[in-house]
Amino acid sequence: MDVDGVLTDGKLYHLVDKKGELVELKGVDTQDGLGLVWLATHGVKTGVISGRSSEGLAARAKMLRMSYIVQGQVEKVASWERILREAGLREDQAAFIGDDLPDLPLIKRAGFGVAVANARPELKKAARFVTKARGGDGALREVAELILKAQGSWGAIARGCGA
Repeated sequence: MDVDGVLTDGKLYHLVDKKGELVELKGVDTQDGLGLVWLATHGVKTGVISGRSSEGLAARAKMLRMSYIVQGQVEKVASWERILREAGLREDQAAFIGDDLPDLPLIKRAGFGVAVANARPELKKAARFVTKARGGDGALREVAELILKAQGSWGAIARGCGA
């Protein structure tokens, strides 16, 4: 998945610390995070390909048990292809979730290309699924639940014994 606009609402908050260094803050949805942990628990590898780099993202991705963390790559196709090779998957076996034009090639190539509700119109048109929730506001949870239901894992989670 993309990060800014998908895992977050796309807003960046820049503050200056006591040393005069720029500190970047991003808001994330806790339900999205729990959905990602459930995916990992049930054998679904997740990851991010982001055009920006953030130490906070690396720490959060590790906390959410993501398998793949690629940062600083505006052109995402090469990273996508490398991740698929490492995972031993074909494109039609993978999902990608995006919101903006750099994500469009992967939305088109993924077997399950997803656009968040507030994605650019071009992505919504190309996607196989458009979430009801906006990026950073439950869109990832929505997709996680779809995948877990398709796997047959959601019943155990919903009863409270699948995490």
